[in-house]
Amino acid sequence: MVTKAKIPARRGPKANKGAKKTPKLNIPVVQIGEKVRGLRKKNGHSIQKLSELSGVSPAGIYKIETNGMVPTITTLVKLATALERRVSYFVEEEDSHPASRLIRKTERKVVASGQEGRTEIVAERLRRGRMEAMYRTLEVGSKSKNPLVNSDCEYLIYCLRGELGVRRGEEKYQLKEGDSFHCEANDRVHFENKGRSEARFLIVNSNLSVI
Repeated sequence: MVTKAKIPARRGPKANKGAKKTPKLNIPVVQIGEKVRGLRKKNGHSIQKLSELSGVSPAGIYKIETNGMVPTITTLVKLATALERRVSYFVEEEDSHPASRLIRKTERKVVASGQEGRTEIVAERLRRGRMEAMYRTLEVGSKSKNPLVNSDCEYLIYCLRGELGVRRGEEKYQLKEGDSFHCEANDRVHFENKGRSEARFLIVNSNLSVI
């Protein structure tokens, strides 16, 4: 009688105790469907109405809202345009921006500082907001090379102190303390200080772009 040799069961490779564990990726939770549905209802649109406004089929919108389909970037741009939001709104984490924010004078972020003047952030975009604001100074005789007025937006310039020259295309305005200029940004804007003292002013941008 021939006795068959027992073949040891195969075991997987032993884990290297000294090997470093690969850190887990913290993938943000992106709720595109919930955001599309929430905005659609907030605007009082039915799925059919949103389909007519966006050019996306009702079935496609339903699948997106119920997380049965991830929209392509082209589809997302169409929906964002119809819902008057930027594409980034749908792919950002819900908590990536706070619902409120306090910025102390000593805690402002300095965007630029040089011979022409200084620029500090006084308001950053909130969770559901579109507004951003900056406090700027412009030295006597200086011209602004970087006005920081966003393209495709609505903006407000408020003169706090001194005098500020504002040129928008062929239009020219001279703002004094307490004056404001409110406009849609469809032309390049330039600032100039021809006064006798430092000009101080606020720039408030309200983004209109949905991209």
